[in-house]
Amino acid sequence: MILGVGAALVSTVLLALGAQFQGRGVRGVEGAGDERRSGIRRLLGLFTDGGWLLGSGFLTLAILLQLVGLLLAPLPVVQPLGVLSLVITALLSRRVAHARIQRRGAIGIATCIVGTTAFVLTATFATSTASEPPAAVVPVLVLIGSVLLALLVAYALLRRRVPAFAFATAGGACFGFVATLMKVVLDRSAAAVHSGDLLGPGIGFTLLVLVAAGAAGLAGISLVQRAYSTGSADLVVAALTVVDPLVAVTLAIVLLGQAKDAPPWTFAVFAAAELVAIAGVVLMARHPPRPADTPASASR
Repeated sequence: MILGVGAALVSTVLLALGAQFQGRGVRGVEGAGDERRSGIRRLLGLFTDGGWLLGSGFLTLAILLQLVGLLLAPLPVVQPLGVLSLVITALLSRRVAHARIQRRGAIGIATCIVGTTAFVLTATFATSTASEPPAAVVPVLVLIGSVLLALLVAYALLRRRVPAFAFATAGGACFGFVATLMKVVLDRSAAAVHSGDLLGPGIGFTLLVLVAAGAAGLAGISLVQRAYSTGSADLVVAALTVVDPLVAVTLAIVLLGQAKDAPPWTFAVFAAAELVAIAGVVLMARHPPRPADTPASASR
């Protein structure tokens, strides 16, 4: 448990660094290139940007450490720890990007932390984890399939009119599905190793869950890159560290039944904590960090 929490905490630091460098890289490529060039050419341009590549490396390490945390500790404990990336990203924006955190933006960060912390503490005492049977996981697979289809249609029709906040939130939701599905894969794989039956009849279903996690991950990455092009790193990290764990833990509770023995009052706390955290994200989206030379009146 301690190693899992430690891995998740290091992952939050790497997530904040990765978001900062990737965001600057995406905005640099978008600003320096021809606005008329295709999405493929813009994507190739990112692979020539050193900052974006460095940020991608940080994010890759963050994902690997997050998987280690999920393997060693329960999802409701590990996943929401990423909220600490909000604080780290805000400090990085202040130091590296010479940005000033607005008063209401700071209130939004604090609100996110309060809501997510209440959710985590409640989930720690009210939830449990175990290797789930296919019947419990199938609803998650059906739901992620429906969500990905809806996102694809919405992106095709509305991509030029959707704000960065919506892209970041959708990306965070996709990563929440990834965390839930990867937890299922890790638990089933650990159970197979423990029983010595790695190639048993359950391997096919485990691979199906892994493919679904990969599809959700690709969708999340695409949405987050789009959010970087028009929004701040603080906004993107807020979505990833608040929406992601809330979706993941909600799926674990509602569909995987990891809170089936919890007292009724805990569900009211879960709902209230989610609303508080989401309100914090909205506040951050409306009051992002501003350059240090912005007039003081702009920060009100």
